[in-house]
Amino acid sequence: MPMYRWAEMEEVPLNPLITGRVVEAPNAMLARIKAPKGPINMHTHDFDQITHMLAGKLRWVIEGEEPRVVGPGDVMVMPAGVPHGGEVLEDAEYLDIFAPGRQDFSWYKQKLEQK
Repeated sequence: MPMYRWAEMEEVPLNPLITGRVVEAPNAMLARIKAPKGPINMHTHDFDQITHMLAGKLRWVIEGEEPRVVGPGDVMVMPAGVPHGGEVLEDAEYLDIFAPGRQDFSWYKQKLEQK
């Protein structure tokens, strides 16, 4: 079974707004993400997401709920299909778990296998 150390993994742009490192299993994905201060557009996706805040603060908006400010130690759960977004209030770092893994980050696994 593979084992990874975050400190030894290359941090790369995952999309135009965030950078991170990704580990993928057949039915799930873990991403350690850094997000600069700024907006997070409302969006939905077809996978479940669990976010564990490590540093910084976000104003987190889940459709149908009051916005809340989250920070280190907070964990948010977004079931597939639920619109969510908000704003990064302070540069943030967090762990995202996706089940199943998100296809738009899957290229990162191939990058790891080439090393």
